[in-house]
Amino acid sequence: MLFGKKIIAVCLAGINEENNIEFISKINESLTQLDYRLMVFNICTDLNWNEENEDSEILVFDLIDYDTTDTIIILDEQIKDRHLVEKIIDKAKKKDIQIIVIDGHYAGCVNIEFDYKAGFEELVRHVMAEHSPKRLHFIAGYKGNYFSHERIEVFRNVIQEYGIEFDDSMVSYGDFWALPAVKAVQKLIDEENVPDAIICANDIMAINVVCVLQKNGYRVPQDVIVTGFDGIEEDHLTEPRITTCCCDYTKLADIAINSIKSEVMQQDYKVSSKLMISESCGCKYSSRLNILSSPEKLNGRFYKYQEDNRIMMQMAENIQNCISIEDVSEKLRNRVMGHTCVILNKWCQDSSKNPMDFSSEGLEDKMLVLFESEDSKSHEKHEFLRKNYVPDLEKKIELKSPVIFMELDYMNVPLGYVCFFYKVCDSIYFKKIPQIVSALNNGIGGWLNRRYQRYLTNQIERIYEHDALTGLYNRLGFGKRFDAMLEKQNVNTFTVVMADLDGLKFINDNYGHTSGDIAIKTVAHALQYACSDRALCVRFGGDEMLAVIEGVCEETVIRNNFKRYLDDYNSRCEVPFQVSASLGIMQADDKNINDFDSMFKVVDKLMYEDKKKKKAR
Repeated sequence: MLFGKKIIAVCLAGINEENNIEFISKINESLTQLDYRLMVFNICTDLNWNEENEDSEILVFDLIDYDTTDTIIILDEQIKDRHLVEKIIDKAKKKDIQIIVIDGHYAGCVNIEFDYKAGFEELVRHVMAEHSPKRLHFIAGYKGNYFSHERIEVFRNVIQEYGIEFDDSMVSYGDFWALPAVKAVQKLIDEENVPDAIICANDIMAINVVCVLQKNGYRVPQDVIVTGFDGIEEDHLTEPRITTCCCDYTKLADIAINSIKSEVMQQDYKVSSKLMISESCGCKYSSRLNILSSPEKLNGRFYKYQEDNRIMMQMAENIQNCISIEDVSEKLRNRVMGHTCVILNKWCQDSSKNPMDFSSEGLEDKMLVLFESEDSKSHEKHEFLRKNYVPDLEKKIELKSPVIFMELDYMNVPLGYVCFFYKVCDSIYFKKIPQIVSALNNGIGGWLNRRYQRYLTNQIERIYEHDALTGLYNRLGFGKRFDAMLEKQNVNTFTVVMADLDGLKFINDNYGHTSGDIAIKTVAHALQYACSDRALCVRFGGDEMLAVIEGVCEETVIRNNFKRYLDDYNSRCEVPFQVSASLGIMQADDKNINDFDSMFKVVDKLMYEDKKKKKAR
């Protein structure tokens, strides 16, 4: 329970699919009437039953707070990863949370399964009883797939009941998808072995089978009966309309709601499928979707989709070109990012971090709010505890629409997550979610990579232009920046400081070259300390260092600061020698500013005069 409301969490894959939209809409409507609230944890694609799947998308399910969640609904057949589902169930059981599994069966859960077998059998019986084809062919899904094998057995048993002998040549495999189904039916045409009826294991294959037959001059259903199975929305737009069988998601949602209300912890349900008889089998159809009666929906599906897609592609490109994380946040402020919140792992703000080093990491406990669409100051990023989901969560769940979460990743590197909190439960919004997530993944991931590349380039440049021992510029790096300094307007006077370590040979001969290096580095740091932050400091030779400062600086101040640094070092560092250095300081003006060699000789001479005075003393 959260903010006095019972929280129902739904775990699924493909929230943009019509069946999922229907289910989420139905169950959300019922839950809000009970004053419950719905949170949806979604991945873009199913995991294909890979129990060792390492896809970072699944980290979205780690967002579930088992201390505040009352019921978890898992769409098992869509997620397709039994190991992952069992992991979620185990965590829920430890907190005595009610678990409802859709289209799967797990011990100790409310299991609601579609009776696909009975629905498919009803469809095949309709074709045999009403249309009496003599030569049939079945286009199945994948070889070895449970549902594919089950439908082959149904096909075999039903046609044999009607006196037609089954053999393996009556089955092709279309892998539940378009191209393999197209190849399968084209092979029948090429072999001049086109049957009276082609029964397909799903609608996508059936639609494509109809297209291939029509292109080759066959009429559907006059020459060949074609049927599908699933009841996808595209069936309304085909010519002829496909005879199919669909799952009753309204009934499914009703059973789930009743289970939540009664707080049942374990029970099994079967939901029957609905036979949808249409033209492709030779029957009359009762109604057809009139596209012209819904121009707004058509516009949303096609024209608005294209415009939104253009905006998101441009957004991703703009993000990749950003320099700072604040710039990234600002680029997210556009129309398609309304009602969203983007939260990143904190390491994403560190330009020195290689994104690929975090491929095995998850979502951090303390994260970073990058963007909040409802906040006019979206570019002002701030830290956030992941366990709280999103800022102002109470306001978001009071919208009485599902609060939807998806993980963000780039090349399987987890970046963070995004929350969608639309004010209305509308399919157009749901269908945009994968587009938005893809644009964010590409934009933010590309930005992180490009930023790290710039960091590496800067590091290489620093190594190339800086002295490794002291960190000062080497001659190459100093020369480039000194030339740039000369080109500045209104700069016609410089202060030049030369520093030379005293007694380097003595230190090297008596205490070793490592001690000599320590002494050189100490003088370099003393020079940087004595001069202003805008000084260009360079190591010219073994123990010779130079600083050039814009404008006039007091010589006394420089000498006192330099001496203070070395005195402090000598007093606190336990070395068997004293570090000291001689200084030459001069002012360079318009007369010698463009003759660096002459300027160097003058300041070098001043430094040696200082060294002679020390020896004389």
